[in-house]
Amino acid sequence: MDSFEDARTKIFAEIATDDPKVRAEYLTHFKSQAKEFSEVMAQVMLTCLKEHGDAQGNEKRVQVFALVYMAIYLHIGSMKLLLSGNTVASGNLFRQTLETVALALLCAGKDLDFLDRFNKDQYSTNFAIRDMLQNVDRLGLKADGVKALQDGQKFYHKYSHVTKLTIGAAESFTGEGIYVGASFDKGKLESYAKEVAVRLNLARVLNSFVAAVKANVAKW
Repeated sequence: MDSFEDARTKIFAEIATDDPKVRAEYLTHFKSQAKEFSEVMAQVMLTCLKEHGDAQGNEKRVQVFALVYMAIYLHIGSMKLLLSGNTVASGNLFRQTLETVALALLCAGKDLDFLDRFNKDQYSTNFAIRDMLQNVDRLGLKADGVKALQDGQKFYHKYSHVTKLTIGAAESFTGEGIYVGASFDKGKLESYAKEVAVRLNLARVLNSFVAAVKANVAKW
């Protein structure tokens, strides 16, 4: 970008269009994972929508399964952003996914007041995973699974604030300079593979998450 006109054109293209070349590069390497992600998430979504439909007439149950759907919605968005080359935004959305999973489970807990506090804007989802860890037994969860969510939250917290990780997203690891927005960098292929795997692994266990929410709601 040697001139104002070059910079303006590049920035306008970044905010007004989706670069199919960038997405094609990701799919060249991760198409099979993307297909499996779609299949698994489709099963989770259908299960969630059924539970949401069955909950009609009970406002609190509807709210709980709306949170479950929001976790699905956010997770799909996170994968989309990753495969479109928006890694920082994808990481931020993935953190929200983890926190929404925790929030839905807390709100499903019998005799817990998290749903009421959330509805009154008196509860921050920043604490959802911490509070879920403190209520593992009451929610019938496995501590190691909750700890994994906590570890994920701590790592993806880095995407919510400027760190060396976020700065690195704009830098080429192959000596091509800096990026404006979405990018595919061959020098970061190993990192991309890990990010895709993390999202696919969460997708694979989301049905268990929905089942845990359903089991807790059934205790009301």
